[in-house]
Amino acid sequence: MVAIQAGTQTAASSVAVGAAVSRAEELKRPIASGGTMFGSVVGRERRSLWAILSLLFALGFAVSTSMVHSERNGALDSVAKLARDDAQLLTATLTGQQLTQPVTGSSYDRLAAKIRRSVSWKGSIAGVTVWSSHGQILFSLNESLVGTTPPEMQPLIVGISQGAGGTRVLDDTVQTFMPVSKATGGPVAVVELDQPFAFVEARIGGFWSMLRLGFAFGLAVSLLLLGLTFVSSRSLARAPEDDERQAEGDEGDLQALQPYFDGAVDQDKDLEGDVESQESMRQRRDELKARAKEAELRVKKLEAELHEAPSAPKSEQ
Repeated sequence: MVAIQAGTQTAASSVAVGAAVSRAEELKRPIASGGTMFGSVVGRERRSLWAILSLLFALGFAVSTSMVHSERNGALDSVAKLARDDAQLLTATLTGQQLTQPVTGSSYDRLAAKIRRSVSWKGSIAGVTVWSSHGQILFSLNESLVGTTPPEMQPLIVGISQGAGGTRVLDDTVQTFMPVSKATGGPVAVVELDQPFAFVEARIGGFWSMLRLGFAFGLAVSLLLLGLTFVSSRSLARAPEDDERQAEGDEGDLQALQPYFDGAVDQDKDLEGDVESQESMRQRRDELKARAKEAELRVKKLEAELHEAPSAPKSEQ
């Protein structure tokens, strides 16, 4: 009986171990898939949120940039208008000859002093140059340039002398060009007034510039977080693969343990065989004992009959 119980317990334990492992594998797969599904849903929601915020920040940055450019262009136009007005005033100080010939000698000194007095109180004029219609410098506050014809400027001056003037920004300097003439049909000269670009920036409000900076910072942060959601989603996508690898590893462990389970089952079978052999021997022994008792009873019965057999005739006489 002890051997039967031991074999039964060993077989039951091996079966229970196998069932528990199989049950754990069945439970682990839906939990992993459910966690992956939940993570993917959260990842999509975060990705959508940051994508929307990135779009809003981008729109805000575009609008604020447009407003900054609009204010800048407005301030530039305002500065250019002031420069054109100053050019008209300077034209009154020039003679017809000074609009066609380079100003030198004492004429230069008198003209330079007059121009400096007229522009010094404004404070925004950094340079004055008078060009002929062919691109030659007739007057400049830098006396060494008078009489020269810079080749890089000649096409620009020739074009402006035939048009209505223009403005450009070069090396943080606003250059305003305006064609002038002492009389209708007379010689045309071009007056150039240079002003620092800081004078333009002083006229630009700081509200849209600060707002653009804020939108730019928000856009950078939202794009960074949007990129991180893609990194997180890739990590979640790799999680099921890791679970599958783990499951394969567990299956390999079970295969490695299978010989031990098979050995336990074989031991159970051997124990059961031994138990059956012992049970059959016990039954055979009991049968022999029963037969011996039957034989003993028969012998006693025969002896009793032999004792009773001679006494029967005497009683008949």
